[in-house]
Amino acid sequence: MTAPRPSVLHLLTSLHFGGVEKRMELLAEQPAGDMQHLFCAIGGGGSAERQLKTLGAPVHCLHQPAKIPSPAAILALVRLLRRLRPTVLHAHGAEANFHGLIAARLAGVPVRVGEEIGIPTHSAHARRVFRQLYRCAHCVIGISDAVTGWLVDSGEVPPAKAIRVYNPVKLPNGRSARVPTAETLRIGFVGRLEAVKNPQALVEAVALLRARGIPAELWLIGEGRERERLEAFIRAQGLDDRVHLLGYRPHPDAYVRQCHLYVQPSRSEGFGLALVEAMGCGVPVIATAVGGAPEIVAPGTTGWLLPEATPTALAAALEAAWRIGPQRLAAMGARARGAVEGRFEPARYKSRLETLYRQFTPKRAQGEHGQDPDSALP
Repeated sequence: MTAPRPSVLHLLTSLHFGGVEKRMELLAEQPAGDMQHLFCAIGGGGSAERQLKTLGAPVHCLHQPAKIPSPAAILALVRLLRRLRPTVLHAHGAEANFHGLIAARLAGVPVRVGEEIGIPTHSAHARRVFRQLYRCAHCVIGISDAVTGWLVDSGEVPPAKAIRVYNPVKLPNGRSARVPTAETLRIGFVGRLEAVKNPQALVEAVALLRARGIPAELWLIGEGRERERLEAFIRAQGLDDRVHLLGYRPHPDAYVRQCHLYVQPSRSEGFGLALVEAMGCGVPVIATAVGGAPEIVAPGTTGWLLPEATPTALAAALEAAWRIGPQRLAAMGARARGAVEGRFEPARYKSRLETLYRQFTPKRAQGEHGQDPDSALP
């Protein structure tokens, strides 16, 4: 009798819009191998759910509350895991880690993988909780060196269990041969309009540039809770002809490649998916030196890094970029494209994950020093 095909259940909080959801779509787009990849949301579905189903991937949405702790989510997950019997449970993000790792242990899933998708602001109590939780994981992935370093430095994950695996990025086509004109400095931003992404500071920076006589134009692509606040500021400052809120766009690269610069002014980031995509468009970048940005951007070569993205700091960096002119910006953008090509390939990402899963599977998911993590739990 043929042995059943090993399977991996990827657990997320939801399957709508977002960087993690996009990563699952890239996984599902890869050619089928000897491991089957399944996808599950603790909560609801949406855009990513539909796309995954279109790609032929098995998808499950439990429609349970994901706020920690959720006994209902754990119970629903245990039932699903006992029915599907996956070889691996790979949880993505804090809520998925908490509920998924507990449920996977209760259901007897052989291999249990956690993943932190950002740098948390955990309290001392939360750190103790996650330190205990991660004892039943065979490894915990950080999506950048910065995230992995935080997991270890915080004491939540021992160094031997913390593994860095960069996010996959499907690079868009590069910039067209036509370089944007020098008449206006066109700036792009793609992301959620949320405080952590700091779009307000970027809009204020454009107001400062206008006061200095620099013709800057900003394209903001995305939706979020900050939209009303941004609209009010734009009206109050008379920036309607300078700042354009374009909303959600399924193919933002079509807009980014028409820009001189891409700016990521985030207060916190885990990796910086949109940053890599912008560089893949052949556009230089300005980013806050948080999360994975210092691992992606080479200052002065492919873009600029700022210690803090205040309106004043952003305006100074944007003015400096304006002064060097469109031709030099285009050359910097070409170097940015070259810096990310091949580095974050989705096929490489899938291969890296499956190699990691197999590392534990042949030993029946034994933990460190040949000991199952379950035996270390109280």
